[in-house]
Amino acid sequence: MKSIIIDVGGCDRPDRLIDGVIQAAKKHGDYAFVFVGDKAIVEPHIPSGLGNVSVEHAPTVITNDDSPTHALRQKSDSSLVTAFNILNGSEDAVGLFSGGSTGAVLTGATLLVGRIKGVHRPVLASLMPTSIPGKVVCIADSGANVDSKPEFMAQFALMASEYIKAGFGIEKPVVGLLSVGTEDKKGDERTKAAHALIKELPLEFAGNMEARDALTGVYDVIVCDGFSGNVLVKSTEGTAKMVMGKVKEALTSSLKAKLGALMMKKALKSLKASMDYHSYGGAPFLGVKKIVVKGHGSTNEVSAAASVDMIISLHENRVLETIEKSISGAAEPKADVAQ
Repeated sequence: MKSIIIDVGGCDRPDRLIDGVIQAAKKHGDYAFVFVGDKAIVEPHIPSGLGNVSVEHAPTVITNDDSPTHALRQKSDSSLVTAFNILNGSEDAVGLFSGGSTGAVLTGATLLVGRIKGVHRPVLASLMPTSIPGKVVCIADSGANVDSKPEFMAQFALMASEYIKAGFGIEKPVVGLLSVGTEDKKGDERTKAAHALIKELPLEFAGNMEARDALTGVYDVIVCDGFSGNVLVKSTEGTAKMVMGKVKEALTSSLKAKLGALMMKKALKSLKASMDYHSYGGAPFLGVKKIVVKGHGSTNEVSAAASVDMIISLHENRVLETIEKSISGAAEPKADVAQ
């Protein structure tokens, strides 16, 4: 039986993460789920008779305050390191999900799991909703590589395109490069060099794009350095949260408003669901040899269950294999730009 490894340590609400994975375990009975963390925290949440769930006791936690590389060495008994060891040690283990430190998960994925041959840097590929119902856009990179070289960004475009193609059935994903204008010569030297490299790849490259167009549904993949991508994702999440808060405030401001809200209840519920980033799950690190998905520190039941679905989709659609073929088949991109 194929298995999915769940790192319980490091997230804000492990109880909610566990409950979400339990929901997924009931749904995916043909997969085994291995929780790695403090048994005293995990076991009370596991229903009796659920045979495809087990617990590996590893109470030590790597925190956001720990230096990732140092922590992986010094906290070899931590839940995250133990989870990576289980992932590496079993052919049946197809993926790992963690809501812990992004730096530690990235470092573990890179050093303990290893990169696919030819990959310069793994990319954190976050999904965001768009104005087109049911359509998402992939932000690559959303925080793994703050200082990215143009060569890295060209590979981000390749890997994210294969992810969207295989995982979502989009034959020719439209790729945009995040910049300060749509003209080819807009942006800093790194962006201009990345533009030249991506333009030469066998992709549906639409050129530069601006952040205001990120959620229009025009693009399937948005390529950027990890700093810009992280700002884009988090500012968008914050804006969505603020807008929904303002809508709620307006609809509860008077009796008439409350009556109107009652009539619009179904539509408002649908709107809220479409803007809830938790429903899209975590973000996979593309470019490593096994599936590793990083969840929010604030992962809840919905996000945890969606992250499990994501791992299974990545596995069953053989996304890692398509990325490996894409990287091996592409010419080595080079850019003469000082970093």
